[in-house]
Amino acid sequence: MNDYEEYARYVTAEMTRNGYPKLCVARGDLDEATITAYESELEAATDERPLQRFFEDHPGVLAGELRANCRWVLPQVSLGGRYVPDFLTARLDSGGVHWTLVELESPVVQLFTQDGQPRKELRKGLSQVQDWRDWLAANRDLARRSRADQGLGLIGIDHLASGIVIIGRRHHRSLADQERLKSLIFRERVLIRSYDWLLEEARWRVAQRGELARDKTVMCEECALPGRTFR
Repeated sequence: MNDYEEYARYVTAEMTRNGYPKLCVARGDLDEATITAYESELEAATDERPLQRFFEDHPGVLAGELRANCRWVLPQVSLGGRYVPDFLTARLDSGGVHWTLVELESPVVQLFTQDGQPRKELRKGLSQVQDWRDWLAANRDLARRSRADQGLGLIGIDHLASGIVIIGRRHHRSLADQERLKSLIFRERVLIRSYDWLLEEARWRVAQRGELARDKTVMCEECALPGRTFR
């Protein structure tokens, strides 16, 4: 076993011990039926709440926010009773555990006012991610410590975690909006994506799955590591 395999086994075992099972993105719940169900939910949704529930039931759709690698998708983990991110996701590679803080906002809102200022929903989403980062900076030990030792068991997390706000629909965005988003993303260090983007990512993964989708006895390279746990 090489160093990476040993590290991956340790992280997987620790996350499992803390109650966080790993989701295999190659063998998970993502299929054409799930994508169709997501499309229906998205078209009917008037706010983010039904989509939050859908992602909790079908984390494979939300897992598309970083494409490859198996990962953990954790809904509504309380940060010391003060903040509750909609989701935390984590993936593992040779560089360590990479966390993403996920904020869901309404799928039906415009992002900017007529004079080009971010609307309150977008401002709120960006502010939420920054609040979570500030909390992690002040409480890193608590966040990383095992649940058995009264921590949160979020192995390797800190205030440098990536952030993403999922908000609105693609057809609501003008070319000017796209340019404004580039500036916001750069300044805030937070990705701003539409719910349609998740749909495209899910379709891409289903199309690329190939043999792993057809033969349930075949495992992806990461899941073949010792200490694996599937969701």
